[in-house]
Amino acid sequence: MENLHLISVIIPAYNAAPYLAQCLENILYQTHKNIEIIVVDDGSTDNTAEIAERYQVKLIRKKNEGVSKARNMGLKAATGDFIHFMDADDLINLDFYEQMLKPALSYDADVAYCGMINEREPKSSYSIEHQFLAIVNEDKLALTKVASHGYCFKYLFKASFLSKQKLEFDETAHIAEDMIFSIQAVFLANKVVSAPGAVYYYKYRQDSALVTQRKKSKWEREKTMKPLRLFRKNFEKMHNIKLNNHAVRWTRYRFLGMLLLKKKTDDKGNAAWYFLGLCIIQRRDK
Repeated sequence: MENLHLISVIIPAYNAAPYLAQCLENILYQTHKNIEIIVVDDGSTDNTAEIAERYQVKLIRKKNEGVSKARNMGLKAATGDFIHFMDADDLINLDFYEQMLKPALSYDADVAYCGMINEREPKSSYSIEHQFLAIVNEDKLALTKVASHGYCFKYLFKASFLSKQKLEFDETAHIAEDMIFSIQAVFLANKVVSAPGAVYYYKYRQDSALVTQRKKSKWEREKTMKPLRLFRKNFEKMHNIKLNNHAVRWTRYRFLGMLLLKKKTDDKGNAAWYFLGLCIIQRRDK
């Protein structure tokens, strides 16, 4: 049933020749086969476009205007039911889309999110062992930790949801542009659900935007971060909510979950347990 749903994978690529082929083959060998790959060549000076042309992908070639513009162009070209963004040097486990689709479809969620292996900062890596469903805005922000881990590649978005909310990347932002996008998407989603078994492998490159940012002067960094600070200020004021580095901290909310199960026994005495749902009890700490 999941294979009936088309997933558009959008990959902005700038001088990605050394690793693009591995990324594309990683997607093409997915257990979920109904995939549309869109590579947006952001004015590369190497043979990125030539490598992309060897594969069954939609290739968009443009002048170098930054990753936000590239992702927005990919969004406009996408025809899938769901949208996923990847970086050209990253990888996913081979049943990634199958594992992401299952909870998204089961709960009719606008957004599903995965676990992550962070090669640059291993301590920030995490896996998702259990399935969680969040509907309340504060819960969605806390579960995903989107205000501190706003990487857009963590999420599978329902395409109709992004279109309805008119969500796109801020083309004036040159760092953390995906955090601005992801915070809005998570907050506006009808439901956000975790996807146990789906893992994104975030690679480390010396020429990445984050590494380049750290080499800049303090004045240059402050100027680059201005769009993010302005967004957070306006977002908090508009929605009357505080976004700190951990969104709404887990220490502020304690959750008790109760699995709702039903046992059935057949004529031969074989027992089976059926999952009916998860009852969440929330208590605010004093």
